[in-house]
Amino acid sequence: MEVSGISAPSSANAALLSKFQLGERLLVEVMNISDKGEGTIRVKGQSLNALLETSTQVGEKFWVKVGNLNEGGLLLIREPIPGKLKDSFSVPPQVQQINERGLPNNQTIVALVKNFPTTPLEVFSALFGSMQGTAFNNELLTYLKKAIPQWSSLSGDNGKDELLKSLKKLGLNYEHRIHNMLKLDQPAKEIEKQSLLDTFKGVLLKAIQSQNNEDRNDSDNPLVQMLQKITGQQLWLKTGALDSAYLILHLPLLNHEQLIPAQIAIESSRKGSKMDENHCRIAILVQTQELGEIGIDAFFNEKNFTCKVLSDDSLLPRLLEAAIPETKEKFIKLGFQLERVESGELRQNLEFRNFLHGSRRSGVDILR
Repeated sequence: MEVSGISAPSSANAALLSKFQLGERLLVEVMNISDKGEGTIRVKGQSLNALLETSTQVGEKFWVKVGNLNEGGLLLIREPIPGKLKDSFSVPPQVQQINERGLPNNQTIVALVKNFPTTPLEVFSALFGSMQGTAFNNELLTYLKKAIPQWSSLSGDNGKDELLKSLKKLGLNYEHRIHNMLKLDQPAKEIEKQSLLDTFKGVLLKAIQSQNNEDRNDSDNPLVQMLQKITGQQLWLKTGALDSAYLILHLPLLNHEQLIPAQIAIESSRKGSKMDENHCRIAILVQTQELGEIGIDAFFNEKNFTCKVLSDDSLLPRLLEAAIPETKEKFIKLGFQLERVESGELRQNLEFRNFLHGSRRSGVDILR
C-alpha cells in the first residue's frame, strides 16, 4: 500500500482552510514541480503551493484524504495507487503499517517495527539481575524503577495519569520534546534539556555514548537492545495516517520489587490527529503469579463496553463471577457502563495474540 502526503503550509489562508473537512476525499492534480520538491497543485478549483513527495510527477491526478487541518496548513494523504494495489499484497504487513502511519520506509525502521511486537521484555528484567554492578547499570536501574508504574497505582482513579507519567519518564516522547525545545528561549531550553536528560532514555543514551564505537554498534550489547526496544515502542505509538489508529505498548510494571511484563494494543477510529478513546478496542496481556498469563479484550463504544477475559486456568470463570459486581461499580465511577463480561481460553484465541503482535483488523469492531 502506498501512502504519501502533500503539505500546503503557506498559501492555505483561514478562508480557504474553512472549505476543507477532516477525512474529506478529494481529487488532486499536480500542475508543476521544482527541483526542491515544491510545486503547485490544483484541488477544489484552487491552486495551492505544496511540498510534494519526490516520486510525484507533473500532470498526475490522484485521490487524497484530508489527514490534518490546522492554522499552520493542510495535509492531504494520498490513497493507494490502483496500479500498485496488486503489489501491496506481497508486502509484509509491518511494511504496510509503516506506510499507513506515514513513517519512512527504510531498513532500520522496518526492522524495529517488525521485531518490536514479538521481542520479550527480558531486556528490562536484565537490569534487575545480571546487569547490576557497574555505576551506569545502577544508574539505569534507578531511573527504570522511577519510570515503571507500580501495579497498585494503576487501579485507582488516577491510573490513567500514572500510566502517562510513566511513558514520559521512560522517554517515549523524547524526540518530540527536543523538537518543541528548539522553539523555546534560552533559559527555558536549558531547563527542558536537563529534564530530558532525567528520563530513562536520556540516561540510556548517555550510557551508550560512554562506550567505545564498537560496543555502540554491537547488536548483542544489552544497552543497544534496550534502546532498540524503546525506539521500537516509540514507532508503534505513531497513530497513523489512515482512518483507523493503532498502537502497541510493552510496559513492565512493578508489584513491590517484582517485575510484571505487560503488553497493550489499542485500535480506534481517528479523532482529528488523535485516537478516539470512546470508540476503540483495547487488548492487554499480563503475567500473574497465581493464574499465569491473563488476557483482557475490551471493546468501547461511547460510555459502554464489553470485555472478554482470557486464561488457561480453570479457576477463572468462578473468580470472574465473584469480581464482576465490584468491577462494575468501579467502572461506573469512571463513567463507563460494563455491559457484558465473558471468559475464554487464551491458548485458543489466536486472533487476540495476533492483534497484540500488530496484525490489525480492517476497520474497528466496537460492538461485537
